[in-house]
Formats: sequence, structure tokens, C-alpha cells
Amino acid sequence: MITRFKRGSYKLSAVAILLIVALGAILLTHASTTGNGTQSDVSPQATNSKEETASSFRIVRPIDSFKWFNNLGRALDFSKFSFKVPDYLPEGYEFQDVEWNKNFSDPNQTDLLDFVSMTYVSHFGSEQEQIIEMLASKGKGSMLEHNLLRGASYSQETIQAPSYRQDAVTIGNVKGVVFTNMQANRHKPGTAKSFVWQDDGVWYAINYYDGNDISEEEIPYYRGKISQEELVKIVQSYTFPQKVQHIRYDGEGNSFPLYDQSDLLKAKNILGFKVKFPLKLPDTTLTLFDSILLRANDQNTGYSFRQSADTLWNTYRAPHDSQIYELNDEVYLYQNKTPLFDAAKLSPVRKLEMNGIEVSAYNDPNHVYYGPIHSDEDKLKLKSQTFYLWQHDSIYYAAVFLGMDQNQEKILEALVTAPSQ
Repeated sequence: MITRFKRGSYKLSAVAILLIVALGAILLTHASTTGNGTQSDVSPQATNSKEETASSFRIVRPIDSFKWFNNLGRALDFSKFSFKVPDYLPEGYEFQDVEWNKNFSDPNQTDLLDFVSMTYVSHFGSEQEQIIEMLASKGKGSMLEHNLLRGASYSQETIQAPSYRQDAVTIGNVKGVVFTNMQANRHKPGTAKSFVWQDDGVWYAINYYDGNDISEEEIPYYRGKISQEELVKIVQSYTFPQKVQHIRYDGEGNSFPLYDQSDLLKAKNILGFKVKFPLKLPDTTLTLFDSILLRANDQNTGYSFRQSADTLWNTYRAPHDSQIYELNDEVYLYQNKTPLFDAAKLSPVRKLEMNGIEVSAYNDPNHVYYGPIHSDEDKLKLKSQTFYLWQHDSIYYAAVFLGMDQNQEKILEALVTAPSQ
């Protein structure tokens, strides 16, 4: 499922680990409708209180405590606590995305920690790409104990000597602690750092690399170079979101996930056409598992291939206890105004006609678009990858089956005949 992870999402919370173990293997995804709590469901599905229509829905993902957003305003709709954000960034950096998550290491949640992580990127997608991460947290646990600090690798084993150094410092007019990673790497020790401080009951942290210790030649190996002078400016600029004046947090032009009808309406306005958005596929056990609006030339995702136009990407899965499909079998439905996949790079299999629409089927033996994905049950076997492409009313559609070998035509027919709305 490497193709599903977005660039920068390298963190995995304790609750996520527990759920993944419980489910066997499930991909991190996201959602909810309010900011006053979350609902978890090990059987991901799209739900609503009345009728299951695209005009009234919400998507419940298997790890409902994790959510990501392309803009700060939408993230605040799900806010667990109030927090400040920087209003200054070093030259070349811009806001990339924001994530909400929670961590705990025991079932009683005695060290529960709600936290928000914001990333800022420079030279996105290039060899010189740099990422600075800034966190805010509140709860019984600490960012150190939950290994959220790049400058400190924490271990629960008391006999193990710390692999970091911590120093009380004052940066600008803010008193805090700098954690410095002392683990040796292939270049030099002591460059990964985290500055941590508290303000009105909220803990803040900046994960970065000390720019004073890194040469220009080493930049590709150190993601997030900040000089001491720039660090001071960042820390002193922290303010509440409504008072920000110098940084754009609107996420304009970046991809975003759909959580409820407000996100769907925004996606439809951007796309400029009616979309197929079935929450369940008739005569199948498949339900909507995830939905993302992929923006052309976005600056916040790093999937295995880049879309050339704004694209709605829906993912459908069977229940986790399905006796027919493997746990990570999926069907992707893409829809946009231009072809997303180049049929010339695929191997033709056959042509079908469904509801008067011609559909072309292809395989991807060279894994042009998705890398090899191993079977859940037999690691020596690769999951099949089947592409179905068609066009209708000037809209291009692609249904990609990763596994899901049985009943493909029935599933495909449900997608082809689904009404646009």
C-alpha cells in the first residue's frame, strides 16, 4: 500500500499500531464530521443518518483519529484544542498540510496525547526538497515519550542510555528545551534537533536540522535545514490562526480528502462536472472506503504517479472479514476531464460493453503506474492489477482493481452505471 501514503506522513501513532495489529494490515486513512470527538470503526464504510446519498454522508475510516487536511481552516473544524501557528517561515518554504492524530501506549490511555502536526515544504518534489515539521499537543502524555521529536529517540527501557542530549535554552523570548539526536549516522551526529516549549497549557515543538552544521552538498540528506537566526524568527512569530498575516494556510491548489458533504461540494465545484459517488456498489459487498480530490500540480502529495488534471479518486473495499477478497484488495475509481492513464503503456486484454458504453480492459505487467504489490496471504505471489478505462459525456473514467479478482464485471458494471450527481 506504499502508493497510498502521501509525502511527509512518516508518523504512526500507538493507536494506529494497535488497530493495524487487530485488523491484520490496514492502510492509514481518515475522517469524521465534528471536532468534538471521533468514532472508530474497524469496518470502514460511508454512513449517514437517513438515506445513503452523496448529498448527506460521512466516511468512517478504520483509524478515525487520524485526519489530514490541505488547509488550516478545515483542520480547525475538527480541532481538539486551541493552538498557535507560526506566522514566519524561512525564504522558499510554504505550508504543505496539517494532520490531527492521537497517541497512547496502553489500553487505559493513561498517556493519551492529542496532537496536530503541520509541515512546511521548500523545493517540493525536487532533489533539494526540505520539510520542517511543527507540532502542538495536549494531554497526559508527552511528545518525547511518544517519539514525535526528531531530535530525541525515546525508549521505554530504563536501562538504555538516552541517545539524545537535552539543553534548557531561551530562543528569542521563549524558554524551552532543545533535544539533539546524538545517534551517529553516515554524515555526522547531532544535527537532528527539536525545540520544545509550553504556552498556556499547550506544548509546541519544531523538528528541524541545524542549518549551521550542514553544508550545501549535504542538504538532500537533511530534510528541514534551519539556521539559528531563522529559528528565533519562527518561534517569536507564533500566534493564533485568526491573527496570521504573512503565511497562507488556505491550501489553494493542493489535494484534500473528503470527509463529508461540504468537502464533496467543494470538490465538485473545482472539477466542474457531476461525479459518480456511490457510497455502496449495488449487488456487491463493497463500500466507499476513502475519497480524495487530487489537484493537478499539487504541492502536498507524493503518490506513485502524478495526475495531469484535477481528479476525484474514490476507493472501495469489501468488509475486513470478507471470505472472498483479501484484506487489502481495493478498487479505485478515478474521474476527470482528461485520461489519467496512458493506454499505450498498458497491455490490452479485451473490450466490454456495459449499458451502451465501451470499456477497455488492460493489464500493467511492467508496473508502470503501481509497483508490485504482494498478496496478503502468499507473499511469493503478486496481487493482480487490472485497469478498465472508458469515456462518457466527455468525462474520462478509470477503474483500477488491485486484487479483487472475483466478480470484477459485476463491480465494474456498478461503477459504470452509477448515476452522476
